[in-house]
Amino acid sequence: MTDKNQLFSSLIEKELPMLRRVAYRVLGNPDDTDEAVQEALLKAWERFGDFRSEAKLSSWICRIVVNESYNLIRKRQREAQKVAEMTGFDPDNPEEKEDQFGRLEEAIAQLPEVYRQTVQLAILENVDTKIAAERLKCNINTLYWRIQKSKRLLRLALQEVQS
Repeated sequence: MTDKNQLFSSLIEKELPMLRRVAYRVLGNPDDTDEAVQEALLKAWERFGDFRSEAKLSSWICRIVVNESYNLIRKRQREAQKVAEMTGFDPDNPEEKEDQFGRLEEAIAQLPEVYRQTVQLAILENVDTKIAAERLKCNINTLYWRIQKSKRLLRLALQEVQS
């Protein structure tokens, strides 16, 4: 095992609970916590050459965890805004927000697979149109058509729930 491998293995074994606590304080959600910590560890591994030993490795990685946690919050906010634009409900109304997102998640889950994938890649994750079309194995025109159809299906599903 290389020094880098040993160092990271030792650090993860020793510091993972602390890193998870830090991410959880920012995010307040165990699933998001795990995602942020995983992304942070991956970035730390990839950028290990940038680490200056003036600070402790655990402090450096902790900073990356905090940054990834806030990146995840910003990503979720962008997703919420896109979903709000797509479906026409107001994500800033605190009284309706939880209920609306629950209904929306349920509506997305009920979409046929091809439309669920389209919503996830092309709308929520904001993947470049060309890349999204490649991943979904369709041409760009078909992707645009699927996006529009997904939006219509979601609006109809949400209207039925409200009725």
